Amino acid sequence: MENLATSKSDLTVLSRNNLTLTGVKKIKSTEPNQVVAQLDNCTIIISGQNLSVQSASISTGELELTGAVTNVRWAKTQSKKWSMKNMFR
Repeated sequence: MENLATSKSDLTVLSRNNLTLTGVKKIKSTEPNQVVAQLDNCTIIISGQNLSVQSASISTGELELTGAVTNVRWAKTQSKKWSMKNMFR
């Protein structure tokens, strides 16, 4: 299995109602049913119900959520490809 993250990140889920994540570089979106965060070179998608960010600190890389966590997925981050089209936006 391929290691997607090069920097250290930890994920802790307690009773499927509290989630703590370290190694967060950016929070892409927060919605009641989904939170998307960027780690070093992968994206983590946390799905559930009534998800709420309790605390977040990009400087320390920590994210704490409450709500009913039903699914956690990691996705490899796509690197942006350079093209001539990007020059003329």
